[in-house]
This record gives sequence, C-alpha cells and structure tokens, in this order.
Amino acid sequence: MKNILFLIFIASILSVQCKSKEENKGPKIQKEDQSGPEYTSAYICPMHCKGSGSDKPGTCPVCGMDYEKKEN
Repeated sequence: MKNILFLIFIASILSVQCKSKEENKGPKIQKEDQSGPEYTSAYICPMHCKGSGSDKPGTCPVCGMDYEKKEN
C-alpha cells in the first residue's frame, strides 16, 4: 500500500514539473528589421522614424528632429 501511494506521489510530481516546463516557453521576441533607410543612411533620425534617413543633413519628415550623423 505504501509503495502504491509513493508511486502515485512521484507520478504527480513529475506531471506537474512537465507542465511547468511547457508554460515557461512563452512567445519568441522578434528583432526589428534594421535594413530600412532609418538605419542605413549616412544621416539618421535619433528616433529611427519609419522611412526617415538621408545621405545629407536635414530634418526628419515624420517627427521634425534634426538628423544625426551615423557613427560606424
């Protein structure tokens, strides 16, 4: 009788541990695509606004901030 209770106890612990491992996987975080002009131009917006960036100094058409020279 004690052996059966011990086996049931061990089985319940193992099933709880297996379930917790599945829950911890969570969603994978995707990295931002850094291939647009807001990342690759010589002058970039400090806020990396979508579609901003230029090869000449100027201002961002989206937020109005001055472009900064990109450091490589």
